[in-house]
Amino acid sequence: MQLNELLEENSTKTISERTNIAEENIERLMNNDFGAIKRVKTLGFISILEREYKIDLSKLKEEALAYYEQKAEDESVTLGLPIVEERRGRSKWLWLIVPILLGYASWFFFTQFDQSQLKSLLPFNEAKNVENMMPADMVESNGELSIKQVITAEENESGTEKNDNEINSSENY
Repeated sequence: MQLNELLEENSTKTISERTNIAEENIERLMNNDFGAIKRVKTLGFISILEREYKIDLSKLKEEALAYYEQKAEDESVTLGLPIVEERRGRSKWLWLIVPILLGYASWFFFTQFDQSQLKSLLPFNEAKNVENMMPADMVESNGELSIKQVITAEENESGTEKNDNEINSSENY
C-alpha cells in the first residue's frame, strides 16, 4: 500500500488526527514536495505513517533521501577563517598603573603640602584645637586644661564665689 492508496481510504484530516502530523505536511509528502520540510521531519513523518497504518513507504523514503542528497551536493558550504574576538577586559597594565598613581599622589601630598596647613587639618593635633576653642586664660602654659580653671570660669559666669578650699577638695575626687 502506498501513500496515495492510504489517502483514498482516509482523509488527510483523519490521518492528521491519528498521527498528529499537520495536514499541510501530509499533502507535501503526497506531492513529493520535500523542499518545504526538513530532512529529519520528513523521515520521521514517513516512519510514523508506516507504524500507524502498517504500510510500506520505502519507495517514498528513497525518493526523499535522494532529494536531500541532491540538495546537499548543490548547497556546498565554504568555511572561512574563524573570527577571533579581541578581549575587551581590564588590562593588566591598569592594575599596575592605578596603585602607582595613588602612591605617588600620597607621597606628593605628604612631602610637598604646606606643613602649617597640614597640621591644622589633622584631628589629633588637640593642642591647637583647645587653644582655638577656649580662651587663653583657661589654658595652662603646657597646653592642658585644668579643673581649677574650668571651675573658676563657671563661678565667674554664675556669679557665685567659692573659696580655694572647696576647689582643692573637688580636685581630689
